[in-house]
Amino acid sequence: MDRMTSAERDRAVAYLKETKAAVLDSTRGLSDAQWRHKPSPEEWSIAECVEHLGIVEGFVLRTLKELAAAPPAPEDQLALAAGKEDMIVKAVPARGAKIKGPPGSMPKGGEPDAMLARFVEVREHLIVYASTTGDPLRTRLFPHIVFGPLDGFQWLILLSAHSERHRRQLEEVKTSAGYPA
Repeated sequence: MDRMTSAERDRAVAYLKETKAAVLDSTRGLSDAQWRHKPSPEEWSIAECVEHLGIVEGFVLRTLKELAAAPPAPEDQLALAAGKEDMIVKAVPARGAKIKGPPGSMPKGGEPDAMLARFVEVREHLIVYASTTGDPLRTRLFPHIVFGPLDGFQWLILLSAHSERHRRQLEEVKTSAGYPA
């Protein structure tokens, strides 16, 4: 089967909605100073975490749509990706290991309201896409920097887990020294 099953679709959509709500809950009512507070020069502010999510999710959504027109991945490659979704859900939100993303995924700065609006806009597009697509997501692969080849369904799961990871990071920012009251 090259398309998501109804159970996979339901899982992806529910996880996308759940993690979107969690990010919105964690950012509700923040002052500009709270959005921009950085625990250290090397660590991201809440605004940078949210901006990063919008950048990554926009890239992945565009890539998933482009992959739909590509030929299916070879069976041996699909076998390498099989079953990774449960590992992704467990490993990605954990904040133990730090992983630096590609340069294009790094925050560039801007207004927190615009960054949050971008995240919400892209996430809504992802939810609609996951809810309605007939694209052959289960037979199209593209690599992740840690997990190797992932199919389109696994990327939808990864995006949710990734936003949970950064939601936890922004909660860490709130408990850092000097965080504005």
